[in-house]
Order: sequence, then structure tokens, then C-alpha cells
Amino acid sequence: MTCTSLHRDATVASLEAGKHVLCEARMAMDAAEAREMLAVSLTRPRLVAQLVPAPWTLELDAAVKRLLSKGWLGRLLAVDVRGTTAQFVDETSPLHWRQDAAKSGLNVLTLGIWYECAARWIGHARSVIASARTFVPRRADPATGRAADVMVPDHVDVLAETEGGTSLRMQVSAVTGLAPSPREAWLFGSEGTLRVDTDTRRLFGARRGEEGLREIVVPAGERIGWRVEREFIGAIRGGEPVRLTTFAEGVRTMDFTEAVAVSARTGRRVELPGA
Repeated sequence: MTCTSLHRDATVASLEAGKHVLCEARMAMDAAEAREMLAVSLTRPRLVAQLVPAPWTLELDAAVKRLLSKGWLGRLLAVDVRGTTAQFVDETSPLHWRQDAAKSGLNVLTLGIWYECAARWIGHARSVIASARTFVPRRADPATGRAADVMVPDHVDVLAETEGGTSLRMQVSAVTGLAPSPREAWLFGSEGTLRVDTDTRRLFGARRGEEGLREIVVPAGERIGWRVEREFIGAIRGGEPVRLTTFAEGVRTMDFTEAVAVSARTGRRVELPGA
């Protein structure tokens, strides 16, 4: 695995050398790099250019989308995503490359992973407003032993509106000690509610008139799960298209990530490209 700072150069060089590319997410340092990667891939349509998809909801995505398409929730109103660690802030650990903006860019914690999962269900955001905090502003750089500024936030809150009008709230954090159900998503509709538990890979829900959530059994045939390498090889052999995740989808995730960074820095609502 390479740091995000190397993804663009390695991808472009590989495509220009006639090689298929499976790029680890995070796709790029920022949206401009992601667009450059996409542009180069489009000049070589016979090559497969794929991103490793966000993994946490793969076994539940088909069931969630089926229930949404059948109107089980009624009109989808709001989605609430929590991607936390349930751990107390670690103020003594050295600087990790994911906390180093020179290596990870605008990517923050699990923000992009969770956004990709949510976008599979409800589509992409058209605007965001965000707040971010870095509670440990300096850490020891293991390469030099010296204290270095930490430019990647420890905690982010996001409010977004999707292209379909759904309200999306997201929290990703490395400081929420003992938080309950640290990784989960809730989908709230006019007639029902779904809870996606990514730690146990179970789905819960209830409809208007029911007193509490019950487990919704996901059929084995819908639990597609992890088949990234198989899909990549299948696409190379011409047997199936890339579904998860195309470079075009990766660009939209990087647009969101960058919009969150800009909003957190300026305190303003940011419209996403194409909105």
C-alpha cells in the first residue's frame, strides 16, 4: 500500500504504460488530482481503472437499496452516519501518515469511506457545511523525531443535502471515548426507519405503528460482500463491468471531501460541482 500522495503519479504512469489499475482508496490528495487520474483513464478505455470500494456496508447494500426502491421507508427524509472509534483521544502517539496532510491530502479519518457507502444508497451531495477540530495540534514525526504540526482534523461534523433532497448528517471522530455503536448509519423515512450496523453487519428496521426496531434478515444471495479482486480480474477479461468503484465515482467522493475541507476552513456552505 502506498500513501495517498503517490496515487496520482503511480496511476498515471501505470496507465500510460498500458497497465490496468486497481487503486486503493483514498483516491487522491484532492479533487484536482482525482480528475487528472480520471482524464488519463478515459484516454485509454481498453484499460480497467478501478478503486477499492468502501467495504463496511458491502454485505448490506443490496438489501438497503431494495427496501428503498420498494418504498419500505416511504419518502426518505434524512440519513445519519456515525463513523467514530469509541476510543479516548490519544495525545501521545507519533504522527501517522494519515494525520500528515503532505501524505494524505484533504482526506480525514473515515469520512470518504462513509460518504461512499451513503452515496450508494441515496446519491451524491449537492451542498455541505462542516466543522472540524484538531485537538492534538502537534505530534512527534517518527521520521525526524521532531514535533510536527497536525493539519488533519481529529473530529468532523458534516451537514449535507443530497441531489434528491435528503438531509445527510455525518460525524467522523477519533476522540469520542466510549461512544455507543461507533460505526452505524440510520435512514429515516416518512413511513419507516432503518439502522445499518456495520460492526455486526446486521440490518434493523421498523415501520410506522411498530414499537421498536427488529432485525431484518438479509438473504444470503444479497450478501455480496468482498469481491473486489474478482471484479477487477473479471473486468480485465471482459466478463463484467466495474461496479464498485469507478474512477468517476471516486472523483465525486473527492469533490465531497474537498467541499468538507473548504467549508470547515471558511465556515460557509459549499456547493459541489454539478449541483
